[in-house]
Amino acid sequence: MILSLLIALLACAWLAGRLGRRRLRLAGVALAMVAVFAIGCGPVPHLLLGGWQAPYAHRPALDWAPSNAIVLLTANTNNPPGDGPEPGPVGYVRVAETMSLYNACRATGMHCTVLVSGGDAYATGEPLAQVYGKALARLGLPAADMVLEPRSRTTWQNAEFAQAPLARIGAQRVWLVSSALHLRRAEFAFRHFGIAVTPVRADYARNAWSLLPLAGNLSLTDQALHEYAGMALYRWYAWCHRAGAPAESSAPPAD
Repeated sequence: MILSLLIALLACAWLAGRLGRRRLRLAGVALAMVAVFAIGCGPVPHLLLGGWQAPYAHRPALDWAPSNAIVLLTANTNNPPGDGPEPGPVGYVRVAETMSLYNACRATGMHCTVLVSGGDAYATGEPLAQVYGKALARLGLPAADMVLEPRSRTTWQNAEFAQAPLARIGAQRVWLVSSALHLRRAEFAFRHFGIAVTPVRADYARNAWSLLPLAGNLSLTDQALHEYAGMALYRWYAWCHRAGAPAESSAPPAD
């Protein structure tokens, strides 16, 4: 997103130069350079990430109910040759956090079921729920304590399609595991569908400060803008739903 905007800005500056608008061309180039340094050196992603993730900086107290559900929201996958898809780096962090919660729950003697949510959003031929379920099984999660939801392709659908399995589980408390950057939008979607959740962050995104622009800061800015845009879209969906128009569950951008 950011790279496309910068290219578009430079293209407009080039066109202005071709049309003899030298001041406009210089202004466009200068604006693009300022944007590259403001984003790539850290200030812009710092502003975008700070307040957005702040509510999830600290993990909540583990106040277990007699019956609990841990909802794992899947992320992207890696596809190494010959082995089939597996969770990506962010995905493995979420898997680890889910297993940590599950083990903590079992250690108290309470009952806990893990709901893994995610369809084949990246067209790998295997639902994300199944890919992540295999990773959890390798870490020792019993099949009897795991439920797969393999249809959802977006965060909105994660929440929508979680209603039925959570009702069958009958959990008294629902723990929602995802990245801190993603949790605000995910929590909004789940609460919209009447699911009270306790959000638990896995990874926490931080910008890097640098005198020269870094690609990582550009990527973080893209991710943050995706979350801001997604939240605006979800608020519109929620308004449409409350106004009586059915919200399209497949319209939000895939995660």
